[in-house]
Amino acid sequence: MLNFVVAQNGKGDFTTIQAAVDAVPVHPREEVKIYVKAGIYEETIFIPDNKPGIRIVGEDNERTHIVYGNYAKMKDLNGCEIGTFQTAVVYVHADDFIMENITIENHAGFGEEIGQAVALYISGDRCVFNHVRLLGNQDTLYSSKGRHYFLDSYIEGHVDFIFGAGTAVFDNCTIHSLRSGYITAASTPKEQEFGFVFINCRLTGNHEADTVFLGRPWRPFSHTVFIKTWMGEHIKRSGWDNWRDETNETTARYSEHQSIGPGARLNERVQWSKQLSDEEARTYCLKHIFHGADVWLPNF
Repeated sequence: MLNFVVAQNGKGDFTTIQAAVDAVPVHPREEVKIYVKAGIYEETIFIPDNKPGIRIVGEDNERTHIVYGNYAKMKDLNGCEIGTFQTAVVYVHADDFIMENITIENHAGFGEEIGQAVALYISGDRCVFNHVRLLGNQDTLYSSKGRHYFLDSYIEGHVDFIFGAGTAVFDNCTIHSLRSGYITAASTPKEQEFGFVFINCRLTGNHEADTVFLGRPWRPFSHTVFIKTWMGEHIKRSGWDNWRDETNETTARYSEHQSIGPGARLNERVQWSKQLSDEEARTYCLKHIFHGADVWLPNF
C-alpha cells in the first residue's frame, strides 16, 4: 500500500491534500491511502479519472476541514461568470474513491449575488463517503454520474442542495435545511432505474414549518425515494414540487415508504407521488441498487 500523510505543521509528507494527490502515480498498481491530520485546508481538490482507488481519511470530521469559496456569479479573467460546475471545493472524477472523517465546505454564502456554490462534485463510479460533512447553501452536492454511497454523514444547504444524474444512496445520514427551499433536484436519465435513495435518514431544518420540498425534477424522469426517514416539521405537506411544469408530474418518479415525524403527512402529498408497498420497498437494497455492492462497498 502507498501511504501519504498530510499535515499543515510540516510533520507529514505534504502540507496540502492536492500535493499528496498529485504524487499518486497514474493508474496506481497498489492501494493508496492519504491520511489528513486535523486542520483547515483552504484549497480545492481535484481527483482525476486516471487515479482510481484513492482513499482519503481525515483525523476526524469536526477538526479536518477542506474549505474554499468559489461561486457561480464569480467572474473569470474574461469577465464572464464561472457558472455552477466550476465552483466545487472537491472534484472526484476517479472510480473507487473513498473519503472518511472529513468536512468539505463551500463558504461562499448565499444570495442572488452568489448563486450556486458546490462543495462536492462526483462523477466517478463506486465512490464511498463515510462520516463526511458537506456544508454549503445552493447546490452543495453534485452527483453527476456513477454510483455513490454516503454512510453516517451530514449534508446541509437550502436550494437543490443534493442534485444530479448519479445513483446515490444516503444511509443513516442527516440532511439539514438551512432555510426554505428544496432538498433534491435529481436529473435521473429515463433509462436509469435509481436516482437518489434515502434510507433511515433524518431531515432536520432551521426554518419554520411547511417550507421545504423533498425535491423537484431538474429533468423529467427525476427519481428520488425516502425510506424509513424521519422528517421534521419544515417539510412541505405536499412533499414534492413540479418545477413550474405540470408535464413533469407524469414522468417524475417520487416515492416514500414509512416516513415518520411531524413532516411525514403522507395523506397530504401530491397525488403524482407514490407510497411504496412493503414488497416494493424491499427492492431498495444496496445489492440491487448498486448491482454488486457486496463486492465494492468496504466494511467500516
